[in-house]
Amino acid sequence: MYWYHAPFMWHDGWFGWSGWFGWLAPIIGLAIFIFVVFLIYKLIKNLLVGINSHHESHFESNDNSLKILNERFARGEIDEEEYKRLKNLILKH
Repeated sequence: MYWYHAPFMWHDGWFGWSGWFGWLAPIIGLAIFIFVVFLIYKLIKNLLVGINSHHESHFESNDNSLKILNERFARGEIDEEEYKRLKNLILKH
């Protein structure tokens, strides 16, 4: 029968898993899979680093603000009541 031996059937010809494409297709598939896994890893890593750096910068700015407030209080620029009010305000944020 002619239809069984057609050159474009899945078991034969260009669309079959024979020849150079039989080795190339799994390699391309593996490369794409590794690339997708790498992208997911970088995305998760960047999200976690971004969250941590945001918290660290927030704490650093609080520390810097408290340091300046302590220096102003030590120099006598503000009184104790103002010092306590500003300190509570800094620690809330």
